[in-house]
Order: sequence, then C-alpha cells, then structure tokens
Amino acid sequence: MPDPVLIVGAGPTGLTAALELSRLSVPVRLVDKRAAPATTSRAIGVQARTLELFDQRGLAEELLSLGNPARFGSVYGGGKRLVHLDFAHVDSRYPFILFVSQADTERVLREACARTGVAPEWRTELVGIQQDAMTHGGPAVSAVLRRPDGALEQVAASWLIGAEGAHSLIRATLDLPFDGHTRHERYALGDLLIEGALPDTDFHIFSSPHGFLGLFPMGGPHFRLIASTLSETPAAGDAPTLDDLQGFYDQRSHIPARFHDLTWSSWFTINSRMVSRLRIGRMFLGGDAAHIHSPAGAQGMNTGIQDMINLCWKLAAVMRDGAPAALLDSYEADRLPVMRHVLSRTDGLTTTIGTENPLVRSLFNHLGPWIGGAGIVQTDATSTMSQVSLGYGGASLSENAHPPGTLRGGDRVPDLPVRRRAAEGWSATQLHRLLDPSHPTLLVATQDGTPAPRELADTLPAERLAEIMPAGPAEQHRFTALFGRAGSAVLARPDGYAAVVAALPSAAAAMRGWLGKWSGSPAG
Repeated sequence: MPDPVLIVGAGPTGLTAALELSRLSVPVRLVDKRAAPATTSRAIGVQARTLELFDQRGLAEELLSLGNPARFGSVYGGGKRLVHLDFAHVDSRYPFILFVSQADTERVLREACARTGVAPEWRTELVGIQQDAMTHGGPAVSAVLRRPDGALEQVAASWLIGAEGAHSLIRATLDLPFDGHTRHERYALGDLLIEGALPDTDFHIFSSPHGFLGLFPMGGPHFRLIASTLSETPAAGDAPTLDDLQGFYDQRSHIPARFHDLTWSSWFTINSRMVSRLRIGRMFLGGDAAHIHSPAGAQGMNTGIQDMINLCWKLAAVMRDGAPAALLDSYEADRLPVMRHVLSRTDGLTTTIGTENPLVRSLFNHLGPWIGGAGIVQTDATSTMSQVSLGYGGASLSENAHPPGTLRGGDRVPDLPVRRRAAEGWSATQLHRLLDPSHPTLLVATQDGTPAPRELADTLPAERLAEIMPAGPAEQHRFTALFGRAGSAVLARPDGYAAVVAALPSAAAAMRGWLGKWSGSPAG
C-alpha cells in the first residue's frame, strides 16, 4: 500500500479532501492541531453548486434538514429597498443560499469521512516538512507531527495537502507570498434573535454612510449579523455586546427591530489575499491556506470545498489509475482564475456596499433599483453568487470538437430533466444523477434517442455511458440549445464539468484523444 496522503487541517476544506480521496480508495491521514471540532462558525452560507456536489455524495439532504434556505436577498440604502435578488434565476435544483452553521457542515462531512474509515487526529500539529519531489523510491514527503502527548513523530506521505487555514505553516515553509491587502475597517459578528419585520426567506444587506450591515437568516428569528465599523480596535478579549449590535442596526436600518438572546459575538478584520501557486512538487494548498477574502456573498468555504473536489479526483487518478502526473498541474490552472474572480468580486462588493463616498452612495441609491431589477443583472448576480456559472473554459483539460450547441468544454454540466436509455426502455431522471463522481462519464445527447455510434460507445465501459434525450416538449428548447439539433457527445469529469464537447461525427476521436492524454489509456 502506498504511503498515505497527509491532509493538514480538519475544517471544511480538509474534511472534503479526506472524504474525496478515501472514497476513491486512496489512503489518507487527517491531522489538526485543534483540541476538538469548532462549536462556533464564521462560514454559514452553502451555495447551490456546493449542494449539487454534496447531493452526488449523499450529503445534501441532511444539510438541507439542518439549515434555512434563503431564496431572496434584499439590499437597502437611503431608507428603502434598492434591490431584491431572486434566486429563482439560478439554474439549479437548489435555487437559494442554504444558511447553516459551519459546525453542522463540518459534522456532516466528518460523519461521511467516518463511514470511509477516516477520523481526524485532534491535537496533532504539523511542525516540520520536507520533500523530495524527484523521488523514485521511498517517501516523497516527510513530515514531523507533534502528538497529543507532546512526542514528535516523523511520518512519510506520498502527497501533502495544506488546508490548515490562513496561518498556514506549509505556505510559510514554502515561502509562498500571500499577496493582497488588509481592509482598514474592523467588523462585528453576532448570532442572535430578532423581533421585527425581517423575513427569514431573505438575507438583508444595509448600505449606509456609517458602513455595511448584513443579517443572514438561520431560520425563524435566528440571524447572523455582520457590521463594519471604523472605531478603534477593541482591547484583546473584548467582544461586541448586544447593545453594540443593536446600535449598529438602528444607525443603518429603517426597519424597526429589537435584538435579544445574543449567543456568540466577535470582532474580526478582513483580508483579501491569495497565493500565486497551488502546487509545489508533492505539496498542494487549498481553502483559506490559499485564499482569504471578505465574507460578502458567502464564497470562502464553498470555494475551499470545491478546491478539493477539483484536486482529489485528479490525485486519485494519478495514484490509483496511473494517469500522468501532469494532470495535477491542471489543479492550479483550473482554480487560480476562480480564486482571483472570487477575490475581486467579494472585495468590490464589500467596498461598494460599505463606501462612505457620498457621490458613490448617491449613485448606488438612485441607480440600484433600476440596475438590480434588470433580468440579466438578476441572473448574473445570483448565478455568480451561487457559483453555478464558474467554470474552466480555456484551461488545459477543456476541449471542443465542433460543438453544435452552447455547452463548451470547461462548463459546468447543467442539471435538467432528461430521459435516459435503459435496458427496459427510456426512464426519466435528472442529468446530474447520471454523472459519476468517481470516474469520467460519457453523455450522448440526441433529439430522438438515436443510439450512440459503436465506435463512440466503446470509448468507455458501458456503465459510464449515458444516452439521453429531452424529457418532454417543455424541455425540448433548452435541450436543443445546449446540445444542438444534431446532438452532442460530452465527456463529463468526475467533478461535474465538461472535459470535451463534440459533434457526434467527430466525437469518438475527440474522446479517445482526451482519455489517452489524461487518463493514461483510451479506455479511461
């Protein structure tokens, strides 16, 4: 058995890495210097794209039962609502942001890891690392761990994943710059109950000359509050009081509301920073160890989870299936542009909503309703926030061979009702139900159920082939737009993005070429 992959950090990013690799039969070891799981949480928003990926792994339903789906977002300024975002524009079975405690998200992931035989080793701290990236025998990575009893343990690992957060020892040891800036404001955070006309179907953002304030619905009267303030940093150990938070709200909101039952509060600052490398030899970075940014839009935890879902199928393919090591370079090529995009959007949103500039505020208050009400703006804003519009077009793994529809290599494979050919005939299902999160899936889409050409069908084992056609007349237009009138073949990656999109006449050659290059064999 090969040396395990050592994963440092048992937050959402590290837990996702451990789950993905262990379910793909890759041995892992998961360590964390903390004494126990966190009981409080900063990250509370789970986006549609993350829920889609969790659904494939059997985790979405439990999270949905624990959280509160917010289907709208209200943005206020100048004493009125300026924008009402409607997540019905999101092309997903999850047209909302699920607000749920990060502690619950981590617990669901830990329990899923336990079912694969993996448990975090608490009070186990990484204190030193070295690697021989060119090794052909023996361990590629050597790490020193401080065990709970204080003893030092030297361990060998085939690969190392750094998911230990913003103060990453691995990033520091590799001397990777964490470029960006620290915002000058400080922020207050609190979990509390609210009496007032603030529906829990919406998150509520208040933009004012005094700064930003956001209320995020955890269900019923329970809300998470975040507010910016320019006052001096509090003394160490201080936390915002209920009166502090009520004062911030009364200063910035025109909607009467009273706060009570504050259960947790904290001050924090916002950094917007990221690395320029995600892989150094046998070591990878992901999550907060690679990128940190404003909580605006609830992007951080989701981005870290999706970092690992991108990386781990590739690492498993290299370790388990003999895929070329060059496949691992695509992790950085795929994810760095996503990280830059998220960093830019969250920083820009934080600046716009919290600006003190009177001219910018006036423009925002006057133009917000007109701009925010446009359908294209609603679609763009909600699709971007939900992360369903993010993709890898133009990256090394994304190829097109005369695609006849709008779907392109690197795009997220959309979810829509379809009919699938089965032994007993055609059966109705959702397209995402057909994607294999462990192996590439070949989709052959035709208007009338014409069988896939034998040469194309033989490019992958039969269980990885799904022949689909429109679910019915209501889906005909969308199906045709995506796949073209003459039909398409789509090779879907295990993370649910299109690797190759091809017209049927050229599809077999395109699929064999991609599989031969990236899987190590034409059969995948």
